[in-house]
Amino acid sequence: MLWTGVWVGGFAAFVLLIVFLPKGNGQKHPRVRPGKPTDASIVRPEVAVTARERRAVNQTLAAFIRTGVQRADPAAAWELVTPTMRSGISRDEWNRGALPVTPFPARLPKKLEWNVTTSYPGDLTLDLVLQPRTSAKRGPIAFSVELRRARDGRWLVDSMAPEQVFGPVEAAPSKASSSSSKSAAPSYTRGRLSPLWFVVPGALLGLAVLVPLLIVLLSWRRSRAIERRYRRELRD
Repeated sequence: MLWTGVWVGGFAAFVLLIVFLPKGNGQKHPRVRPGKPTDASIVRPEVAVTARERRAVNQTLAAFIRTGVQRADPAAAWELVTPTMRSGISRDEWNRGALPVTPFPARLPKKLEWNVTTSYPGDLTLDLVLQPRTSAKRGPIAFSVELRRARDGRWLVDSMAPEQVFGPVEAAPSKASSSSSKSAAPSYTRGRLSPLWFVVPGALLGLAVLVPLLIVLLSWRRSRAIERRYRRELRD
């Protein structure tokens, strides 16, 4: 009867747990596979930049560097940027040079070289290093530039922020300056040492050797004289 009561009590407790434990609402969650995103809109695949797109990007960049970065024609730079870049700036302020990009006396090469950071359909981010003009006493600047494709197919500048500012490079001295510096160098006359600088140390060294020899010689002669006198007294 005792074992029967134990089994009945355990079974009753099991039934109560099933009845009173909270149950789910019946929603089924999708199975997430490791290594694959669940939302395709979060991660976009990157695309390669074609040679045609590079030429179009270089055309926009060259025009914007000349008109906006160099401040040669800010009014013309208005049409080379996206509405996001010129937001909060009136057209009059923009034409007066109030552009959201660092002014820089850049040297515009024939072909711009830049590295792609990210490349998505219609969105391109790149690293661009601009060198200063020869007359400018400034160093190069590395910019992070983002461009977006407009509806008409043109690439427009969306942002251009400096990433790193380098120090100015010192120019190498010219031949004229180097020759003048050589001629202006002080000339020194070669002096000659007096013979006394060699005679005095030599004399001191000789005395250091001769004095002990003289003392030994005098001591030997004195000993010989004493020995001869002693022998003479013995004969007498």
